[in-house]
Amino acid sequence: MVLPMKCNITNSVQLPILAVVVAVLGALPSVAILVQGGDTPARIPGISPEDRVLNAPYSAKRRFTSAQKSADGTINRSESGGSEARDSLGRTFSAAERKWTYLRGKKSVLGSEMLYRIHDPVAKTDTKWDTTAKQVKVIHWPERTPEGDAPETQCQAACAEFTMKPSGSDEKIGVKIIAGVVAEGTRNSYTIPSGEPDAQPIVVVHERWYCPELKIAILETNDDPRSGSWRNELVDIVRGEPDVAQYHPPANYVVHEVQFPQ
Repeated sequence: MVLPMKCNITNSVQLPILAVVVAVLGALPSVAILVQGGDTPARIPGISPEDRVLNAPYSAKRRFTSAQKSADGTINRSESGGSEARDSLGRTFSAAERKWTYLRGKKSVLGSEMLYRIHDPVAKTDTKWDTTAKQVKVIHWPERTPEGDAPETQCQAACAEFTMKPSGSDEKIGVKIIAGVVAEGTRNSYTIPSGEPDAQPIVVVHERWYCPELKIAILETNDDPRSGSWRNELVDIVRGEPDVAQYHPPANYVVHEVQFPQ
């Protein structure tokens, strides 16, 4: 089970960079791929206004499915969903479902919540909240200075060790239409010796289909014979300015403002 990182922060708190790394980890994008565990790759947010995608607005639903192998060989299948959007100014919005299983007495119970995030490179803020805790965290980022990397870049470097990157060989696997858009495919695979006589080696395969027009990955799949497989995809893609009304926190939530130090 993956639990959200909680950080007790008072309003308008000034925090040192290392302390804020912990707070920012709690503000990472909460897409479904992050909350399933296993060998899914983490994402590191890009806060710099220079890195935002302009004039490529869209909205879509996100679907994550997995088939994970247990130690006894049982296949546990799960599915979660969400939605995301980006406007012409490069502001991104996401809503993702987090699921977990816990024991109540001797009975296994499925828990769930929705995680929301607004990444605003125009206002230089990241805003996140969920449907469990009635709190909103708003992180304010400073301007990038020419003397060195901005604090958000320092944070990304500190967080990079938590990022899982595919290893092995990359190959281009063509172009095809997925969810109504043109996507370019890349396959990354690597081989692991089985360790058993006369047994076939284990081949782990990761595929990524990227849409140059929208500058987003439309589909990612990962197949590992040891642990199972997962599929992360965008569906029902609509081009144009999104309706972002669903990405506003409830009015009765307590807002915590966090100012990243200059």
